[in-house]
Amino acid sequence: MAIPTALVPHIVVPRLELLSEARTRGAECVWGSERLTGATAIDLGVHTDNGVHWYPRACRRCTKAAVRAARDTHPARCTECKGPTALCDTRRALHELLLELRR
Repeated sequence: MAIPTALVPHIVVPRLELLSEARTRGAECVWGSERLTGATAIDLGVHTDNGVHWYPRACRRCTKAAVRAARDTHPARCTECKGPTALCDTRRALHELLLELRR
């Protein structure tokens, strides 16, 4: 599974320099210490830190938590998401991704 490219900037990952080598190369979850395989890893897209491109991966549990946080904090930074029923396309997509991760 991969995070849609348009949503990648909304999901906060740790800074590259704070991570172990196993986490920077995608062998372990970027947020936790879970070992990842091709079948269990979720691709978090390309990120750039200090000019270095890297490709973090994560486990499903940690990805759900990060997507939930992105969805829940998004309205504070979005002029379209004011009020409990006003959702922009980004927040709606984050919510749909969260539902997909729960399956």
